[in-house]
Amino acid sequence: MKFDPTVSTGTIIQTLVFIVGVATAYGGYREDQVKQDGRIAQVEVLADKDRESTKDALKEIKTQVSDLQKSNQEIKESLAILRGRAAEPGSRK
Repeated sequence: MKFDPTVSTGTIIQTLVFIVGVATAYGGYREDQVKQDGRIAQVEVLADKDRESTKDALKEIKTQVSDLQKSNQEIKESLAILRGRAAEPGSRK
């Protein structure tokens, strides 16, 4: 066998098929990349919304805990007053 340096129609067709295949693969890759970027943006937006709703819920819980602590303190004070009255001489037990 001897190397033939001439360019045949088959060689041109193979080269074109290769170039078209690479271009198609790259186009598909870029399309997937754009879709993935869109999905990531959606996830980031949802994460921000969830973060805000979590902050709001936490703020509400803190407010409720504060109210409960105040109520608990008032109950303790009332109980101390009642115990003080019960310990007074002449009070009913």
